[in-house]
Amino acid sequence: MFKVRFCFEKTGTAAYISHLDLMKCLQRSFTRAGIPVRYSQGFNPHIEMSIVVPLSTGYESKGDLCDLDLICDELPADFADRLNAALPRGMRVLSAKQADRPVNQIAYCAYEIRFPAGDEAAMGELFASPVCMEKKSKRGSREVDLLDYIKEIAFYREDETTVCRCVLAAGNDPLNPMYLTKALKNAGLVPEDAAAHYIRTGILDENCQNFYN
Repeated sequence: MFKVRFCFEKTGTAAYISHLDLMKCLQRSFTRAGIPVRYSQGFNPHIEMSIVVPLSTGYESKGDLCDLDLICDELPADFADRLNAALPRGMRVLSAKQADRPVNQIAYCAYEIRFPAGDEAAMGELFASPVCMEKKSKRGSREVDLLDYIKEIAFYREDETTVCRCVLAAGNDPLNPMYLTKALKNAGLVPEDAAAHYIRTGILDENCQNFYN
């Protein structure tokens, strides 16, 4: 058996594939591509795979990760080419290698958030002091300080767009970047009806280095 970890992008309309549908989409693509996947045992066999740090529906990604068990001793040389030929538009394998790091080493995710042009200096100042907000999770809701979850944050102007680049906590208690947008809207720095565009740009370890490398 060989456990492969492949890095793939999900852009455009593919960003709106839900997590469950993404799993089904990948499974169908493995079959079409003839990838020698391993199935579980029992009455309801399924492909042994997992998405590392699942992403919210509607978010694009420049480097999602998927772990997959293969029934072979090494990674097929044409793995990426075969899978790319079977994937839908907006999804593309960037690279693949042996899964050699445990996922519990993931500490942060990097994001890019795009808003209509605004006062980027005031946006940065908002996160220079505590920003308290109710945070929801599977364990319930509680009030938190967003700064406890923010490793890095900066705002830039690009033509008619304000761009937020940030590094946020992942792992057992992650922060969804939508909370940053909500804080900016609450402060009147982003129009309430403005749409934010989210792109995950990296999955990082505790040293803020690319976990996949």
